[in-house]
Amino acid sequence: MEPDRRTPSRVTDATTTPDRPERDRSPGARALAWLTSPGFRLVVLFVIVIAAAIIGVRADGPGVASLRATFEGFGVAGPLLFVGVYAVAATVMLPAAPFTIGAGVLFGPVVGSATALVGATLGATGAFLLGRLLGRDAVERFGGRRVAALDRYLARRGFVSLLIIRLVPLFPFNLVNLGAGVAGMGLRDFILATGVGIIPGTVAYAALGGTIDDPTSPAFLVAVAIFVLVTVAATIASRRLRRRDELSEVAG
Repeated sequence: MEPDRRTPSRVTDATTTPDRPERDRSPGARALAWLTSPGFRLVVLFVIVIAAAIIGVRADGPGVASLRATFEGFGVAGPLLFVGVYAVAATVMLPAAPFTIGAGVLFGPVVGSATALVGATLGATGAFLLGRLLGRDAVERFGGRRVAALDRYLARRGFVSLLIIRLVPLFPFNLVNLGAGVAGMGLRDFILATGVGIIPGTVAYAALGGTIDDPTSPAFLVAVAIFVLVTVAATIASRRLRRRDELSEVAG
């Protein structure tokens, strides 16, 4: 009797189904991958550049003074418009520093600092809510192992830990925004720690933009000095907290 040469039937249970990581990603992971893709961010940046070019054409001539005069013509709408652009850019995780410097260029050190602070805080909050909406799977696919490290760090002291992270960039700004959204941190603590923690850096960068034609001005030097002092103090505090945590773990 000849052996049965028929092809055995395929077993379709979960143990033999091949992995399809790209197709099986959660909707949140796919949405975050799309929002953080180079193509999407390039489109957002292109729109911002076109808008800036149109405003530049409306200016009376090249130079910081003419750009400021153009935005002053918008009245209160000028800073509000910039806040909205900054918030959208930060939510889709474009680099924040150029926008902060730009706020200083357009509105001067004082108004520029306030404008950038509001825009950065709103954008960070938008990314925080986006991370919470999309879920941990999406955020971990974006940030990898750093998300788990950030989660552990924030779990220790919550508000204080985030405040230190904002003062001292232990983790990337955009990753912190997303990661805090899935780390169980309250929205109020996130906004407060972010708004306070980014003040030194915001003032320094806005002062840089606002005094770009005179980098030896007192405003620029004072802002840089404050930024350095706060950063050094936060670094020392961070090291002490880490040592205290290590001693607590050993004692425990």
